[in-house]
Amino acid sequence: MTIQAETLVQLTEELQKHGLQLVSDVHFTRAPYRQNHRWICIVE
Repeated sequence: MTIQAETLVQLTEELQKHGLQLVSDVHFTRAPYRQNHRWICIVE
C-alpha cells in the first residue's frame, strides 16, 4: 500500500486510519521520503 500526504502529520493520520497506531505497527517496504513536495511511504 502506498500512502501520500502533504505533511508528516497528514501521513501519520493516514496511517492511523489504516489501524497503524505505533511505529512498531508499521512494516515499511520503503521508509517515508519526499517527492514533488509530498511525503510518500510504502507499507506492507
